[in-house]
Amino acid sequence: MKKSFRMLALWDYNTFTGFATVSKNLVAHWKTIFGDSMKLDIVAINYFGESYNEGANIRVISGKVNDVAKDDFGRYVFMRSIADVDYDVVFIMQDLGVVVPMIPHIKKILEDKKAANKKQFKSIVYFPVDFALTPNLAVGLEFFNTLITYTEYGRSHVLRLKPELKGKLKVIPHGHNMNEFYPLRIDKIKEFRKEYFGDNADKFIIGSVNRNQSRKDIPTTIFGFLEYWDNYNKNSFLYLHMNPKDPMGWHLRTILAQTPLVEGRDFMFPPTEDFNKGADVAKMNKIYNSLDVFLSTATGEGWGLTITEAMACEVPVIAPNHTSIAELSDGGKRMFLLETQYPVVAMVDNVVRFQSDIYEIADVIYNLYLQTESSSVEIHTRVNKAYEFVKNLNWKGIAGKFAEEIKKLV
Repeated sequence: MKKSFRMLALWDYNTFTGFATVSKNLVAHWKTIFGDSMKLDIVAINYFGESYNEGANIRVISGKVNDVAKDDFGRYVFMRSIADVDYDVVFIMQDLGVVVPMIPHIKKILEDKKAANKKQFKSIVYFPVDFALTPNLAVGLEFFNTLITYTEYGRSHVLRLKPELKGKLKVIPHGHNMNEFYPLRIDKIKEFRKEYFGDNADKFIIGSVNRNQSRKDIPTTIFGFLEYWDNYNKNSFLYLHMNPKDPMGWHLRTILAQTPLVEGRDFMFPPTEDFNKGADVAKMNKIYNSLDVFLSTATGEGWGLTITEAMACEVPVIAPNHTSIAELSDGGKRMFLLETQYPVVAMVDNVVRFQSDIYEIADVIYNLYLQTESSSVEIHTRVNKAYEFVKNLNWKGIAGKFAEEIKKLV
């Protein structure tokens, strides 16, 4: 007989973010693994609707909508919940910059519960590391029962600051759903390209699927493409699947207006409804498949879900050789790496990250274009290795690993 438990989660849910993709897939498989033995309350970050139930055992409430301070991360709702309800486990999936400030408050709640002879909850934190961590982001991590990061890169930087955490710090990668993102037949790809890109369907299409925010460094994507377009191949096209005026990023149309690139001829964004509410999975799969190249110029990645989604669609990936991408690429065996990087610091967080070189981007795109035109064995080898890697990142198995960690705590 399975042991029943009640768990509170703080994570993105029912929205269009990478964190939400992870939580959606974990919950879907936990329903099967745990059945009625799991009662799950979710404080949902980036979900702004009414509270609702998913069946009899899962309750979802908006973090920000229900937060007394309207905190973007719903942290007051989360902490009030663990104070008021006797949970067996709390599960947090967020950046350490969001988690660490909560630790003294969660610790005080646990101490108060102990003094009142109430149930003592256990805790799990699953977090990305997308730069060389600064000491303030490791303060208090020993409080949590189980710490899990996405990559060996992340684990190494936590242990650099807190070597005593070696016994409780684990690595569990993200998974992939091959029923959602997978290769399409050539005729289906051609049909979609004509429908979606119109007169540009026969051009060499370089695409980026990323949020327009500081860390993704979309201007470098634009300038790298421009350098390629201007010097190598004007019969090419840049597709930017993102909001061109995201409040967390740049006004991309203003940037592009200062270049010779013309919207509708040399580049395009998705329809307004897609960057406002998100394109559905089936459409996103077609978009990935329609690209000749997937390009990322992110200055740091904790994982890079859009990269592995592109890999699953057998699209060649160009990305910088740093952070999680170095692991995903297996030293360049699974993608085409950008090796030249410059230290860069954004005012939004004052973190040292790494910016790609626009001239190298142009050269790598051109070399990949030539290989595509000549049906190079090298490009097929890397694409196939990338596909096999992602195919083995099964969400069922990943969810099972988390389930085992949860079972240890209940």
